[in-house]
Amino acid sequence: MARFTRADVIGTVWNAAADGEWHLRRSLIDHISFEPEEILAALDFLVKYGFAQSATLEEEAFRMITNGPSPMEAAEILRILRHR
Repeated sequence: MARFTRADVIGTVWNAAADGEWHLRRSLIDHISFEPEEILAALDFLVKYGFAQSATLEEEAFRMITNGPSPMEAAEILRILRHR
C-alpha cells in the first residue's frame, strides 16, 4: 500500500477545490480518497496559513485563495530561498 505524506494530502485537497468556488466540507470528504481526518487536517492547515477561507452557514464550506501561490508553490519558493 502506498504511503502518502501530509504534503500529498494538502496538495490533493488544494487541487480538488482550486477553482476558487465554495465547497462543502462533506463534499470534499466524499470526493477525495483520503481519510476524513487527513482531509480535515489539510483544510485546517490551508485556512490557518491563508491558502483557503472557511465559512459556516448550514454546513462548513471552504474556498481556496487562488490569487496567490498554492501551498506547493510556496513550499518550492521556501526550498529555493533556503538554499541560497
